[in-house]
Amino acid sequence: MDSSDSSCPDDRAAKDDRAAKADWGSGEVDPAFPGSVYPGRPRFGQGLEADLLAPGPLLGVLTEDAVGGLGGLSDDELVGVLRATQRQVAREQYKQVLATAEFGRRRQAAFEAAARRGIPAGCRPGGFPGEELAVELVITRAEAGHRIDDALDLTTRLPATLAGMAAGQVDEARAGLIAFYTRSLGPADAAGADEVLAAAAPQLRVDQLARKAAALEMKLNPAGVAARKEHARRSGQRVEARREISGNACLSGRELDTADVLAAKAHIDAIAVRLRGSGLLEGNLDRLRALAFTDLTLGRDPLDRLHPASPSAGPASPCPGPASPSAGPASTPAGPEPGPPAPLPALINLIIPAGTLLGWSSAPAQAGAWGILDRDETRAVASAAAQHPRTRWCLTLTAPDGTALAHGCARGPRPALLAGLAPQPQPAQLAQLLHRLNLTITPLARVCCGHAQAENHYTPSRALRHLVRARTSHCDAPGCDTPAASTDLDHTVPWPDGPTDQGNLAPRCRTHHRAKQAPDWTAEQTAPGVTQWTMPSGRTHTTTPTIYDT
Repeated sequence: MDSSDSSCPDDRAAKDDRAAKADWGSGEVDPAFPGSVYPGRPRFGQGLEADLLAPGPLLGVLTEDAVGGLGGLSDDELVGVLRATQRQVAREQYKQVLATAEFGRRRQAAFEAAARRGIPAGCRPGGFPGEELAVELVITRAEAGHRIDDALDLTTRLPATLAGMAAGQVDEARAGLIAFYTRSLGPADAAGADEVLAAAAPQLRVDQLARKAAALEMKLNPAGVAARKEHARRSGQRVEARREISGNACLSGRELDTADVLAAKAHIDAIAVRLRGSGLLEGNLDRLRALAFTDLTLGRDPLDRLHPASPSAGPASPCPGPASPSAGPASTPAGPEPGPPAPLPALINLIIPAGTLLGWSSAPAQAGAWGILDRDETRAVASAAAQHPRTRWCLTLTAPDGTALAHGCARGPRPALLAGLAPQPQPAQLAQLLHRLNLTITPLARVCCGHAQAENHYTPSRALRHLVRARTSHCDAPGCDTPAASTDLDHTVPWPDGPTDQGNLAPRCRTHHRAKQAPDWTAEQTAPGVTQWTMPSGRTHTTTPTIYDT
């Protein structure tokens, strides 16, 4: 990219297209005949016409034509097509940046105008731009917020990076990194960093650019970097558990002190080396590191795996901790195990198909925000949960379409719920499970509840809370997957004008609860569990009751 060229990126792209057409002749590139490769077309070989062409309508026609005859291209030309489409993608992302920045400016202007009129923050229009954009683009709220912040920076403070996107040389991921690492800089330093990083970005992988940008920020504003780290340590430290794409699990500590993390890693490394040196355990060092990490977080001593366990030994920790059912087969050593995992208190909402629980179905279970569990994980987690006194069991009956029909809650713990369920015909097995639960089933309102079950108070009873959350297992805002157990039960029509019943209550995370109360958002529950949301843009989205996998 030539930074001395002060023309608009759009003008430069159009100029490149016109020049290309003039150089190659008006009859050689004809968009009216896509889908075939013929000699008159510009070529994608290294350094040739199409390989150097800037993104735009002409390059779009050429790539469309090329993919219609990939078998006739050489390897060199095939790589040229890949590089060309990469430029086209960056150009499209540039257009998204321009539109996102305009969207963010409009919402910001509305919010600031309301502030100047003295309207309280919670009642101002334009207060939830990230939530609105997340619905429309089907992305997370966090990602939408990042896109708006990056777009505003790119269109105001980072002209070189923005021009790189327009020219197809800098993609969204690289531009986002440059925006992040220059956000703490003053105007002069940001301008200098923008030139340096935009020039380097096309030749660097994303991780390489991140290191270069972080080093530059640290050099230009060390105090700002330190302040950001401290803020993240104070407000963002947490332990996260999530599902791996493979189906296994991940446990990580976030925003920890660097020295502590390096020391912890060295400690785990040393344990893994000792385990490998014993010759008793299978696996490479990475697997043994994972084994040591799992043992340490469960309150067990990894070195106990090198010695026979005491026959009377129970759980290594007196405090109930989370079971790790998927770790068993993956971490079985050649030597003895140190003991069974402690019972699991079901502090998350486990949604388990009865057939999976009883062994005659492979439908996955849902474990709160964690995601899905396969059949073996489900049975292991359920067995561990049943042993803990704080676990409570509920049953939701579903219709053939997967929506909830009725719900019931068992009283008290059920430590022997799954014990001794001998193999027998499915109906008998299910009947035995229901008998052990000893619960009363209550139908859910599905079309119009008529307010017959309305409660004469603001806070819904436990029974009503369970019915609503069984019907809709997550926040009912479009695209939100916050588990219902972690949401507010919101009156769609505010109480006391709206009743406390199945037709007016809905689970909403705190953010979408607040958004619904903003003047430019509207939520209308047209039937129990069916909500029409109207965005500030005027677009509408309808959410419906949960469809369970059974």
